[in-house]
Amino acid sequence: MNRIPLVLAVIAAVAAAGFAWQRNQALDEARTALSGANTQLQKAQSELKSVNAEMAPLRKEAADQKASIDQLQVELSSARAFLEAERASTARIREELALTKEKMAFIDRSRAAQPAQGTLAPMLVRPSAPPMVIRAVPSAPTSGTATTPGRRPE
Repeated sequence: MNRIPLVLAVIAAVAAAGFAWQRNQALDEARTALSGANTQLQKAQSELKSVNAEMAPLRKEAADQKASIDQLQVELSSARAFLEAERASTARIREELALTKEKMAFIDRSRAAQPAQGTLAPMLVRPSAPPMVIRAVPSAPTSGTATTPGRRPE
């Protein structure tokens, strides 16, 4: 009977050792998995840094392109406003032209309806130049010094 407690103690010790060994194996597996995960994390972080380094110039380029797009949109709206103003101006000029044509036609009709009075048709008159004054130059010198063109008196 003395052996039963000893056998039980040995069985308990073997069971405890087996349980400890099993836990140790699980711990080693967890450490191995953790080490692999850390390696993958470091690799992912380095890739993330390189991607961020590549993204910085792309972000700057995108910002520049956005600024260009904004500028082009401003220019486009300005051009649209200019075209609308030109269309309005053209319409106004056409209306004025049509009104002028109507007035000219009315004047022509009214002249045709009036009896001829022997007057000439109206035309533009250019102002004449003012009359030119011509003065006589003495033909003979009256004093002792005579000057000739291009020479100085001595």
